[in-house]
Amino acid sequence: MELCYRLQDDNLAAGWNALASFIRDNNSVPAPMRELFILRTGVLNSAAYVWLQHESVGRDAGLTLDQLREIRFTPSFVSGLQSKHSTSLTPELTAAMVLTDFMTDAVKVPQPVFDNLHKFLSDKQMVDAVATVGTYNLVSRFVVALDVDSKMDVPVPVPM
Repeated sequence: MELCYRLQDDNLAAGWNALASFIRDNNSVPAPMRELFILRTGVLNSAAYVWLQHESVGRDAGLTLDQLREIRFTPSFVSGLQSKHSTSLTPELTAAMVLTDFMTDAVKVPQPVFDNLHKFLSDKQMVDAVATVGTYNLVSRFVVALDVDSKMDVPVPVPM
């Protein structure tokens, strides 16, 4: 059976678009961090579709090629262990990547991980950060499960 679907439920599509539009367009998180959240969830969930939709948005938001490669290739939970000299990510983006790794791969976020990101973000921004990672875990898992655009078996691209 072919598993390639489009979003064919009008009510679901309306709710989906409202949530996704808010996360993309009305989010209080800085744009580079927002795109890191989205791209990293795509990587961790093997969702090439998400990466393909957002790599250029991430570049436009200010993510560099080195940062995109780090988001793409760093194994889960490693970014918080790297020294400041071995990363292209700012301390804020490193903290964001660690949060994303925990929310995506462990679900539970240890308090020190949350507190480390909170040093850079307001309370409202922390809620938006968690909402962004949570939403794009939904998005990435949904598009993989339904093989949107026949991308289920496509590896997440390498940034060039």
